[in-house]
Amino acid sequence: MHLLSPTRVGGFVSHLPSFLRVFYRLMKDPRVPLLAKAVPFLGLLLLVTPPALELDLVPLVGELDWLLVIFISLKVFIWLCPPEVVREHVTRVARRQ
Repeated sequence: MHLLSPTRVGGFVSHLPSFLRVFYRLMKDPRVPLLAKAVPFLGLLLLVTPPALELDLVPLVGELDWLLVIFISLKVFIWLCPPEVVREHVTRVARRQ
């Protein structure tokens, strides 16, 4: 279970505020296409559809589908953003600008 080692979870938690700042900046940036900005909202919309809500009644599977949909929608969002814009915002957040 290397995926859930305390070191990996701690690293994820420590980088979460920076990732949220980058995500927020990308959502506000006019250079990011509207399609990319729609992906996280479509992921959330998918989670409130009746089949997804029914999966929430199944222990463990209900939580895993939420994590999987959020992870995939955020990865697709970053993938659809122009790489130079992503680099710019990551650099600014890292420098605390």
